[in-house]
Amino acid sequence: MTIIESLRRFDLLGLVSVRGGASIALRLLLALAALSAVLFSSVTLYGIFYKLYVPQLLHEAPVYLQYPHLTTDSATVAVNTTALINFVPESNYKLLSTSQPYTVLLELDVPSSVANQELGNFMVYLEFRTRSGRVVQQSARPAILPYRSYVVRLMQIAIRAVPLALGLSKESDVLRIELMDVLYDRRFSPITNAHIALSKPLQVYSARIVIRAQFSGLRYWMYYWRLPTATIFISAAVMWQLLFTAGAWSVLESYTGRAFRRSLRTQSDPSAAAVAFDNSEVANLESTQDKNAKKQGKRRRSQNLHRKFTEGAERSVPDIRKSLSISNDDDYVGDDALYQSSNVPELEHSPIG
Repeated sequence: MTIIESLRRFDLLGLVSVRGGASIALRLLLALAALSAVLFSSVTLYGIFYKLYVPQLLHEAPVYLQYPHLTTDSATVAVNTTALINFVPESNYKLLSTSQPYTVLLELDVPSSVANQELGNFMVYLEFRTRSGRVVQQSARPAILPYRSYVVRLMQIAIRAVPLALGLSKESDVLRIELMDVLYDRRFSPITNAHIALSKPLQVYSARIVIRAQFSGLRYWMYYWRLPTATIFISAAVMWQLLFTAGAWSVLESYTGRAFRRSLRTQSDPSAAAVAFDNSEVANLESTQDKNAKKQGKRRRSQNLHRKFTEGAERSVPDIRKSLSISNDDDYVGDDALYQSSNVPELEHSPIG
């Protein structure tokens, strides 16, 4: 079954060809359907590309600090305050993108107590580990609570007296400690958990670790300028798909236009269809006869050439034989004459014993 017969079977020739007289409404309907399909596919492609190319901006996890104590005979001494954060559950494999730089921050919500003010400087240690526990990244940064004099603290308390009394506010500070300015994840050793330790037992309301992506280049434009970038990308995708669709449409229409017009004539005028069928049959018969005549002419020419060749060969063989025999007789007669002319005088003059 040919392509034309398949299209005719499902009645698709009338929808493909435009030159055959399809209605304007049908053309508009097909154009709107094609435009909708192209627009939907372009938006879907851009969404998939955005999801795969632009990673998540923030990764946050709560930090639950542990305050263990070492008991001795004399007293109880506090050791380093630590916390273990698990970023990746067992079902997932990776958290960060390998080609994206990240910044790591530790946010501490601490009370403005005298004990914290007396701690002074303290160290914050961070280790990123794999699932097996191997350390792949580590950092150590100093930190200190902001200093406020006694007068400043009194003024702040006086200004916030009502919210503090009603419980709408609290005396606390938020420390944001940048532990890593540039972090790259490794492809074959992905980060799954982190270990945080404080050198001094700081009093903390709450804590969390923040991993923030540093977008640059195309990712920066796609994330922070989403609407203009999406408009440009989707417009380019729609243009290319429309060009491809128009090219495919023109090729298919030129291929099926003649068959569509023939089918229209068949449906509108059966007599004309019969005449067209007879004409096509006559044309096919004439073409077949022309082909047979050409084959017969070639066959006759080859037979004539073969006959001429055989006749020429038969005529040439006796002539060749005759010429060969004549040349042999002449040579023979010439030798006898030469022998007689050279030997007879010698016999006449030779003495006879």
